[in-house]
Amino acid sequence: MTDLAIDPAHNPLAGLRSRVAAPDATTGDCCALGQLLLQHAGRDKDRQREALAALVRAYRLDPSCDPTLLHTIAQTAFVLRDWSLTDAAAQLLLSHNADDANALIWRAAAVQQRDDFALAEQLLREAVRVVPGNPVTLHKLALCVKEQARFAEAEALLRQVLTLSPDNAHALFDLSELEIRTGRFADGWAHYESRVGFGGELNNAQQALASISAHWQGESLAGKTLVVYGEQGNGDCLWAVRFLPHLAERVRREGGRVIFGHDGPLRHLFERILPADLPLETSLDTRPDFHCGLMSLPLRLGVFDATGWGRPYLSADPTHVQAWRERVDAHVTGTHAHRKVGLVWNGNPDHIRDVRRSVPVAQLEPLLNVPGVSYFALSPGRGETVAQWREKGLDVVDMTGHFQSGFDDVAALLANLDLVLTIDSGPAHLAGALGVPTCLMIDHVSAWFWGDESSATPWYDSIELVRQPAVGDWTPVVAHVRERIVALVRN
Repeated sequence: MTDLAIDPAHNPLAGLRSRVAAPDATTGDCCALGQLLLQHAGRDKDRQREALAALVRAYRLDPSCDPTLLHTIAQTAFVLRDWSLTDAAAQLLLSHNADDANALIWRAAAVQQRDDFALAEQLLREAVRVVPGNPVTLHKLALCVKEQARFAEAEALLRQVLTLSPDNAHALFDLSELEIRTGRFADGWAHYESRVGFGGELNNAQQALASISAHWQGESLAGKTLVVYGEQGNGDCLWAVRFLPHLAERVRREGGRVIFGHDGPLRHLFERILPADLPLETSLDTRPDFHCGLMSLPLRLGVFDATGWGRPYLSADPTHVQAWRERVDAHVTGTHAHRKVGLVWNGNPDHIRDVRRSVPVAQLEPLLNVPGVSYFALSPGRGETVAQWREKGLDVVDMTGHFQSGFDDVAALLANLDLVLTIDSGPAHLAGALGVPTCLMIDHVSAWFWGDESSATPWYDSIELVRQPAVGDWTPVVAHVRERIVALVRN
């Protein structure tokens, strides 16, 4: 979204900014600036934050200046995930009207971020009472119940939502994840297709493909061309790329053609798995007859049983493996370490589940003092934490500055390790796809890939799942993993 013209004489936004910057800014100017910024913000988070700051300033100057101001503040804070402000604004709204359904929902979201699920559920049940039969409130309640691992109850609520709003793509998608989690793949994969209905969330490549070709429903590709595009996060692509060679076999039998549309840090890693007649295109060079997402392949190929899918299917580049062996050996030489362990303790902070899936640094430290082990950080940008650990005498090293070839370098480093300790993130899928022994530390309600209860996953034979017994409880997870590392050193 481009800014309006800079000249204050012809631009109300520039004029308002100028007046609000003055020490004697009025409530009216602050409120007007905030509202105008929101009108032109689109998905621009910086502009939304500027708008929120102006609206908060207007409220502090005169809370009665606009009867809708507090609602706008709460809603904007909710969108920006400013949970402390969301909570404060929602509490003020509820002090004026205890039956404000929106305020109940906003406050529930805020308190849920600090893992107060009892209060969040209470607030959401109040919202359901205030607006009975409302699919939005029921959907929020279903997700809150799901986060408490009450999966059957969450599923029942989602089915209520879908009775009220049968075309609710997001509710159907959430239902699909519960079905896949429990191995009901036929229904789960079919319902997972609802993500295609998230119109506002399609990337440019998906939009371009949709404008020139039909969405593939599994029909014969005889004489036709299909483009399969990478979608969602790196972990999703790493998990689903295993199905491309099997798709190529089918298309070959039918006399069609398939192309993988993908660009990014996984590109070269993926190219090694592709058969010669399945090219990878980084731009839309071919005009296809059909398109579909990578995550649709289990449905279209009839993968309704996970048995037998856990074998390694990716490989690291041998040249990169040798280069990383030299780097790793150079660090280990002269130390007392004889075991090399990769480490991922947090992920992308913008990920909606990152706070819950990440292990707090202080709680992780008991893992790092096992004699005879060198730890290698696998995620870039953690150098400050690694430096603090090294100051404490812990043998942790950050070589991610040498990552120059995307995930090819990560794969090559993994190939030189004895074990990987990781949270639920891209490196977990990469380690599993490479067949590297891995301890996956997962939060109480993790992604559907990892099922519900087992310590093993049929999707990756080399991964051991170590689950939180309760939300936020990493202590027994860390203790179990430490025992695994001690055993590794002894052997």
